[in-house]
Amino acid sequence: MKPDLSNRKKALTEFMAGGLLAFTMFLAVGLTVLAAYLSKDVDLSNFVELSNHVETPGNVGISNDVYLSDIVENLIGLEGTWAIDEAPEELEEPADESEVLSSPLPYPSEFNTLGGEIVRKTYSYSETSTVVSLPGGGMLRNSTDIDTEYLLEQADKDVDFTIDIDSGEPQVLIIHTHTTESYEPYARTSYDDTFNSRTTDLDKSVVAVGNEIAEALEAAGIAVIHDTELYDYPQYTGAYDRSTVASEAYLEEYPSIKIVIDVHRDAIESDGIRYAPICEIDGETAAQVMIIVGCLNVPNYRYNLRFAAKLQSKLETDYPGLTRPILFTERNYNQELTHASILIEVGSSANAIDEAIYAGRLVGMGLAELLANM
Repeated sequence: MKPDLSNRKKALTEFMAGGLLAFTMFLAVGLTVLAAYLSKDVDLSNFVELSNHVETPGNVGISNDVYLSDIVENLIGLEGTWAIDEAPEELEEPADESEVLSSPLPYPSEFNTLGGEIVRKTYSYSETSTVVSLPGGGMLRNSTDIDTEYLLEQADKDVDFTIDIDSGEPQVLIIHTHTTESYEPYARTSYDDTFNSRTTDLDKSVVAVGNEIAEALEAAGIAVIHDTELYDYPQYTGAYDRSTVASEAYLEEYPSIKIVIDVHRDAIESDGIRYAPICEIDGETAAQVMIIVGCLNVPNYRYNLRFAAKLQSKLETDYPGLTRPILFTERNYNQELTHASILIEVGSSANAIDEAIYAGRLVGMGLAELLANM
């Protein structure tokens, strides 16, 4: 008797057809990514949203839970998608005794245009397996192995502190571990490669942003300490160690402090191109803002996350487009000190100083209203 090969042929045909379909889909993704990478000006956010979850034939041997957006975001660092190399490089380096101390860092009076291109872009995001919407608004990006659903549960819980309005006792500490981080003098399309975007002129650095946050809080009756000490100059390494000592001293002297905010600016650069995250709020251009919550050696990180989520949702509700997703990461950033310790990146080195200052004002107003109603 001849064996019946019809079922085998049918199975083989289905397998080959499914394999061809899967290959075609991944080839399309690859070509799209390549084209975007070469052009450097393609926004993949819509592509990610449309192709986020691709159904594949069950007999092809490819999981139905493959997220193409996750593949894309781990392969490239394009504007419009969140790539891991766009995460801030706020290195927590111990002091290096052999480091050559910085020379004075004046803010330039003139800037050349020889360094490379600045791309000004509003970053927008679509949900993936690691970038998720928060219950109250805004988004969270989980870059750790901690279960994302657990983080969402924590983000939805209330904070465990209250703010004493008009008490006169400090409630918030604003500090700048990298105090000399600075911005462009105005909105530009190219940058000066002889300027390292650091200055001891505090009117041009993140301190100016901190001033705006502090003023908004004080106007609402919330007492603030704004520390403008230079922790990254003349020595850069060990800055976090030095700001930790200062923060602990403030907390000991003023136990009324509930919130510690470390204000920085990001640095987004790829292949010589620098990116300035921007948005328009009430007809003015603001630098986009990113809140960071660390969990490395931060036993009570969930409390920080709860506060960060409330602030993120408030800002994104009041000023749509102002925020990039909260970055939840395996870093520390001195966030073990209180139950409301966060780091905020206001714009990047490619943003104009006025855009960063305006963003600081918006953050301050949103935070003041949030705290007044807690």
